[in-house]
Amino acid sequence: MLRSLVGSEMCIRDRFDESMSAFFRNVDTRHDDPLEIPVGDGTSAIKCLKARAVVVDMECGVVNEMMSGPLGELFDSRQLITDVSGAGNNWAHGHEVYGPQYLDTLRESFRRSSEFCDSLQSFFLLHSLGGGTGSGPVSYTHLTLPTKRIV
Repeated sequence: MLRSLVGSEMCIRDRFDESMSAFFRNVDTRHDDPLEIPVGDGTSAIKCLKARAVVVDMECGVVNEMMSGPLGELFDSRQLITDVSGAGNNWAHGHEVYGPQYLDTLRESFRRSSEFCDSLQSFFLLHSLGGGTGSGPVSYTHLTLPTKRIV
């Protein structure tokens, strides 16, 4: 199913509905800032799917490899946060140095990712705590996010 949603192999009969909108955005890429196509009645055709994801890794090579792979076009390049040097697989360095440095960028990416959600209920955070090059900054940002409902 996912393979049929990627790139030129997209099947014309696939439709964008509420279950798809939980994980993907249907966008019109003819504009510099891709326009969000609303779910509507669930019968609209898929134009271009972008994952509702923020990808963080302080080693740009890892993200570049992912983007050049078969699923790379599923990710919005504006939602990729990388650095050149990396944290050297040192969680503390990423947490104490890159965390404060990229806090505003990470928060803006989270905001942008959730902005078009009709009913945001949670974030699914998947990261390594063992010292991967994105775990420190993400842990730092996680500590600064509000834990209570904001009305």
